[in-house]
Amino acid sequence: MVGDDGPGPEEAMVQVERPAQAGTWVCCVPCYWLRRSKAVHKALLTLAMLLVTSLLVTSPVLFLITTLPEAEQPRECAPQDEVCLRDREGQEGVCESTVCEEASRRMLASMKRGVDPCRDFYQFACGGFRKNREPQQPTSSFNGLQSHVDNQIKDILANSTGRMTGAFFKLGQFYKSCVDSKKQPANFSPMFQLLDELGGYLPPRTMAPSDITPLVAALLRVNGAPLFDVYVDVEPYDHTRRAIFLDLPTKSQVNALYDRQRWGPKWPARFLPTDERKLGTNVVESRAYTFIKASVHPLRLPTPLLRVEEQRLLEMEKILQEFLPKNMGPKDKENETNQILLFCSMLNKIYPRHKDLYNWMDQRGFLAHNLTSLQENFGYIRWGTLFGEVLGADRNHDQELVGAEDQVIYVYVTAPHYFRSLGKLLNRFSRRIIHNGLLLLYARDTLHDVVNVSASENWNASCSKLSTAVFSSAVGALYVQQYNQQYLNAVADKVTRLFDRIKSTLAERMLVMSWLDEETRTQALLKLRALEGKFHVWPGFHNNTRIAVEMTEVTVDPHDFFSNVVRRFRQIRAIKGDHALKGNMTAKWPHPFVVNAYYDSTVNAIVIPLAMLTAWPWDGGPAYMAHATLGVIIGHEVLHAFDVHHRGQQPEEWLWLTAESRRRLETRIECVAKLYAKSFWKKVQFLGSSVDVQFDWNVTRNENMADIGALQISYQAWQSLTNGKDRTLPGLQSLRPSQLFFISAAQPYCSNVTAEDYILSVELDDHTPHPERVNGIMMNSQAFAEAFRCPAGAKMNPPLKCSTW
Repeated sequence: MVGDDGPGPEEAMVQVERPAQAGTWVCCVPCYWLRRSKAVHKALLTLAMLLVTSLLVTSPVLFLITTLPEAEQPRECAPQDEVCLRDREGQEGVCESTVCEEASRRMLASMKRGVDPCRDFYQFACGGFRKNREPQQPTSSFNGLQSHVDNQIKDILANSTGRMTGAFFKLGQFYKSCVDSKKQPANFSPMFQLLDELGGYLPPRTMAPSDITPLVAALLRVNGAPLFDVYVDVEPYDHTRRAIFLDLPTKSQVNALYDRQRWGPKWPARFLPTDERKLGTNVVESRAYTFIKASVHPLRLPTPLLRVEEQRLLEMEKILQEFLPKNMGPKDKENETNQILLFCSMLNKIYPRHKDLYNWMDQRGFLAHNLTSLQENFGYIRWGTLFGEVLGADRNHDQELVGAEDQVIYVYVTAPHYFRSLGKLLNRFSRRIIHNGLLLLYARDTLHDVVNVSASENWNASCSKLSTAVFSSAVGALYVQQYNQQYLNAVADKVTRLFDRIKSTLAERMLVMSWLDEETRTQALLKLRALEGKFHVWPGFHNNTRIAVEMTEVTVDPHDFFSNVVRRFRQIRAIKGDHALKGNMTAKWPHPFVVNAYYDSTVNAIVIPLAMLTAWPWDGGPAYMAHATLGVIIGHEVLHAFDVHHRGQQPEEWLWLTAESRRRLETRIECVAKLYAKSFWKKVQFLGSSVDVQFDWNVTRNENMADIGALQISYQAWQSLTNGKDRTLPGLQSLRPSQLFFISAAQPYCSNVTAEDYILSVELDDHTPHPERVNGIMMNSQAFAEAFRCPAGAKMNPPLKCSTW
């Protein structure tokens, strides 16, 4: 492998013309299927006899024809080689538009000179990303997109666009009151006053309430969820009904977007629980993760290296100094501090990791409880009282929760292991310590960042994020209204056409997949046909009258930011809570400013927010730019509609696999796991020691399936559209369009993370880390090996390739 001072990518990659081939399978799948499938022959004979019947509508052949985009359907099959001929081919030459010049600049900035793409494609495509990053810049390309959107919102809130008038005037006031609070010294008095209103500190030898339900309900009403959160959403198994969900604490959502600053729990020695058993976890931690947690005592680390949980405990200790009575003796104060912090640290210890949640959900699915069952299983809260106070829930004569038209409302516990562990933990502490600990956790995790203005490195950015969190609808409207309606419709229409092309290509592949039996093939095609794409923004974001009505109830004091926040907390909970179980069912719309696409199983749709739709300016550029970026993302989310689960009780939409097809698919999944296990193993240098990183390919399997399939589907869709002919980029003329496709597909995953962050991503995320993710996708693509002329047996061209879709 050539060193860093070798030739650049445009010099190292000598263009070798692809030898002429008799044909290609990419565009002739329908032809092959029509010629060879016995099932099709039978179907055609049947259709010939039943042309006048309604059975025509259900023909897989007609489904394929109706879902293919107009003017892109295969014309005929060449008799000698079964190639599907097309009238249209892609443009050729060098793209010289501004979009292409910018794309070339970004591409070259991330690539690394001299790396052999057949040995380590991630380093070839992304090796320069780390070198060109400043210390405070985003750690990945996707984070960079989100950072760009966040800066846009910050500028809007600062009124740089003059939009903070009319319906948005109070939002501007709120943001300004936050920014102006930086001019004043940190004042913690309002925080302690609120804690007193919620019940205040209970000193030793005080008779504490025997029931913690009133305190928990009061905390939830002011956006505090130290023990758990509660909300109303669509029922998992009946999308016409509502249900209550009990979830992990808001501040401890380990299944949220991976936060690079999140650290595993480790505490000073005097706070360590005496019982070191892992409550509610069946997944073994990797040695690297264990090493991080147990490596060095925090008091011997420089302040910047203090882990988040350690820093959090130290901050809680400082808060306690003001929370505890001034006249309390030193010994009593130390004992009280230790007990309260022990409760807080043990509560943190039972929070499940992402892998725990993945395995629990994968194995058990959602289990419905009525109120009686919930009370029997988790009796440490009076749930009926709690739901009545927080959600305005009513009960019938049988004392069960009821919603619209007196339908019984079920409760779904999303992490039952955690809630069982929570019951055991609460039984180990007095109600007095629990009461004080919950107030302390609320102070630290929710209120402290609001009043401790001096602790923020960029207070304006903190104000922007807080304003976005508590006024998400209004901020969403401001973000959307940057663009005129005509542009938004045009973007959504273009993405819809790309979505349809991806669906059509997947349908073509489904028709010839050997592991699908006919029943599974039919069910998969039906589910694919019903799959929708949500790319249009909510019309309500253009309705300033609606925003004005929502903001009518908002009161902003320019000189009292803390009170502004608490009032808004109460309003949000009241809007979402009171009679939420009897309100009208409304469609869910994503926040337009979030860079996160997803598959919504409740409505069988993929959702891509506006921030992602406008992330890559590919208008006027080569076709592969759209297919390799947004096309791959679309394909990935589409394939999540066909995830494989271990659930024993499956809702109707998951029953698309027969037992035999599932067995064959599991074999293919095992192929991926074995290839990844053989190809990816890593030692990471951490604090002067070399530690092993252990990957759990069972946890990442659905993501790996979607990754590998999405690239192949998007590449085939691009080939079908252009016959592989497309324009190159300025400065990269020596790279063929097919090579530029794969580089474009890899670079959204370029990242710049520390060894610690890398280990944590392995432990906490169900996606494969970016380097292995990119290489794993490419090494399973025959088209990639052909594009870069990788010799057989090279790292990126293994003899055995695995594929599911």
